[in-house]
Amino acid sequence: MKRYATPFTVRDSVIYDAEGKKVKLWGVNYYTPFNSNFYNIEELGKDHFAAIDEDIRHFKLMNVDFIRIHLYDREITDREGNIVENKNMRVFDYLIDQCEKNGIYLMLTPTVWWNTVNNQIYQEKYYAYWFIDAQEAFGFSNYYSCDSMIWDPDAIRCQETYLNALFFRKSTCGGKRLNEYSNLIAFELFNEPIFPCYDWLKADVDLEKCGMAAATCSRGRQRLKLVSMWRDFLKEHPEVTDDEKGFGVFRSAVVRKYFERLWPVVDRYFGKNVIKAQFPSYDGSIPDDLKEMFEKCDIDALTLSTYLNVNLFDGGNTDAFNHLELAEKWFKPYETLPKGKFARIAYEFDACATQNGYPLAAIGAMYAKYDIQLAAYFTYTPYAVAAWNPGWLVHFMNIAHTPSRAAGFAAAGEIFRHHEPGDPVIMEPEAWHGSDYALERKNDFVYFKNDTVFRYSCDNDVELGDVSRLESVSGRG
Repeated sequence: MKRYATPFTVRDSVIYDAEGKKVKLWGVNYYTPFNSNFYNIEELGKDHFAAIDEDIRHFKLMNVDFIRIHLYDREITDREGNIVENKNMRVFDYLIDQCEKNGIYLMLTPTVWWNTVNNQIYQEKYYAYWFIDAQEAFGFSNYYSCDSMIWDPDAIRCQETYLNALFFRKSTCGGKRLNEYSNLIAFELFNEPIFPCYDWLKADVDLEKCGMAAATCSRGRQRLKLVSMWRDFLKEHPEVTDDEKGFGVFRSAVVRKYFERLWPVVDRYFGKNVIKAQFPSYDGSIPDDLKEMFEKCDIDALTLSTYLNVNLFDGGNTDAFNHLELAEKWFKPYETLPKGKFARIAYEFDACATQNGYPLAAIGAMYAKYDIQLAAYFTYTPYAVAAWNPGWLVHFMNIAHTPSRAAGFAAAGEIFRHHEPGDPVIMEPEAWHGSDYALERKNDFVYFKNDTVFRYSCDNDVELGDVSRLESVSGRG
């Protein structure tokens, strides 16, 4: 049974359901239809559809009511952006259908850009004999840098074709189009877009100096295409005398054109029935040169992420670190971060490379404090492959294989749902406390307890009061 009536709307930076109730959704990113999860399930000879059924059973135990998915466009499109109807799409269709039947709301990000395990496997398997059409799908994003997806006219045309095809096609599971699913409540055009940078006008990024992540940036002929667009802009704007300030105007115009091409595709199919969400930066702050343009565009929400990392993103095990300190430091800027007209959505969050659950509870408490209304952990490992956790190695949560963390996550969701900005949080170095919850670094302990719900992560002596009133109890220990 769904908790909220759809469609959702945003008023004065707050997400409400169709009956005027404030929305709070807590859930996970989930990728059985795509990339490493899809490939590894296939590799093991397991059934993707049965895997989804089992994981949805887990989600109901943890009170998950929200799933965010970025589709791996490289696996499901051709060079022009047309949909390739393959097993990935059939599994995706089944997931959407099952989420609606089980009251789980969805946020979709159609384009992720990132490379896939499938590409790597095919190229290694066939080596010198590999060619593009050897693969069932070799999508349009393979031909563009990450940032050029925002400004290259050809890349934008491919995305326009892709969105139209994705929204027009009918599901192989029930025959509905996406706009006919009542649980699809938010769209984000592109996962973590990179906006063009002034320094790229001068030379290719030095990968040896800047590291692997810089390989997402335009280089070679792709970068020169950006330089050519910049020069054309200068010819059209002779009033620009300061290149760096002028580039900000150029960048704003480029992003605005991207929005003006692609958001109308969403509008054409969904109207006002979905929240239109846009990533401005990892902490949700809008770059100065884009602020005016963002305010004028028809966007409802800003997306952000939270990663309580130590020693960079892929560092070693972080169990020994104090994630309460890390959380307090991460969220300090939110005290002065202007919210404006936009609602806030956490498209991804985690404390990487730890099996502890209390860091997730700290994130949940801070999301409640700063009025972040939709939150999706990255990423739930399907039970079908969770014994090995292949894929995103630094992210690991599965109710059967990391039970304490899953129990902490479930308690974190209740903390998130039941609290609002202004509710007091006592933040001590080794423990945080609220009116009906606690999270402690010692023993990785989290609990939430009110009259009807009790969720906990390990052995405890919390007073239960009148147990006859409890409707939901879950825990570990």
